[in-house]
Amino acid sequence: MKISVIIAVMHMSMGICVKGLNALYFNQKIVFWTEVVTGLIIFLCLFGWMDVLIIIKWFYELNPYSTDAAMQTKIN
Repeated sequence: MKISVIIAVMHMSMGICVKGLNALYFNQKIVFWTEVVTGLIIFLCLFGWMDVLIIIKWFYELNPYSTDAAMQTKIN
């Protein structure tokens, strides 16, 4: 499920980039700045950050039910 979210964000980002290339090719600078640049900023701030958190969670080892003190994270 998490990998599908990451792939979907990459796929949609590529679509926005292709729209940007089309806007530059057809010399539509207003479309480029108002739709493409702002769309990428908003999209990647929301969903890109979610992808970063998913990847961090994969590499952060946490088992709160373990009796090993090295495995537990101190909350205090």
